[in-house]
Amino acid sequence: MVSLDRLTHLTGAVPIDNVENAKFVIEDFCTNDIAIVTTNKSTNICHGTHFHDSYEFVICQTRIPHCVIDNKIYDRPMNALFAVNPMQDHGLAMDIKNSGICGVHIKRETVESVAYEIYGSPNIVFSNENFKVNNDIKLLANLFLEELKHKQAGHKFMMENLVHMIIGNLMRNIEHSLPSKPHNKPRGYKENIKKVIDYMNENYTTGVSCAELSKLINMDKYRFIRIFKKQMDKTPYEYLLDLKIEKAKIMLKAKDYTITEISMICGFSSHSHFTYTFRKRTGLSPSEYRMDI
Repeated sequence: MVSLDRLTHLTGAVPIDNVENAKFVIEDFCTNDIAIVTTNKSTNICHGTHFHDSYEFVICQTRIPHCVIDNKIYDRPMNALFAVNPMQDHGLAMDIKNSGICGVHIKRETVESVAYEIYGSPNIVFSNENFKVNNDIKLLANLFLEELKHKQAGHKFMMENLVHMIIGNLMRNIEHSLPSKPHNKPRGYKENIKKVIDYMNENYTTGVSCAELSKLINMDKYRFIRIFKKQMDKTPYEYLLDLKIEKAKIMLKAKDYTITEISMICGFSSHSHFTYTFRKRTGLSPSEYRMDI
């Protein structure tokens, strides 16, 4: 069944005059990062324009004339692929019936995250011209939909990686503003990571999460994890664990607290979890480490 609330979160207002019968005129497949919308012969797309904060990539399954982006009119042939950037005014100059389009709406932060990984900058702007869709993009989109439909073990992991592959292939096939060779990454990322590390040092005793840390620097969670790992050679989770172990070592040397107290102070869920993690990181149990001092 079509979920219009989830759909419009990414796409904005749906320009379909019979959208009250949405389950008959469109199919939508949504996650938090991506919505893939496919129309059918019952779909009537209204003239007029709209905008949204997501990137939109459209595959034309039939010819779509009278497309408008920023007051410029385009004729989209069958099998054309084109992009709409966040907040670009776009739509149709005339009503269209029996159209066949597949619209891929992707959250701005997710596209920017992939752009940063590939080109060294998140500031990507796509051309609005026509490009030819290739089989790789179609295959990846179909694989994503299969994972979303059947929800087998590990489907969330598979979908996340497929989304990144879809975006990467779109970037290879649609002209955009970023150079083919990566440039230096902004210094601001180092400052952001330092801010996160300072926060970890102050709050390691509590349940600090990646969502909390990424929110601290206003960054998409998955992009934050990748940038952190590139700069620190370990994930935020691994860094936090190592930080807790180093703090625990200091307390074990001081001998002011019991091992159970140290495990609680350092934010471990239990004595056994602390012992297991400490041994894995140091090769010794906490009691063995204390005895060797």
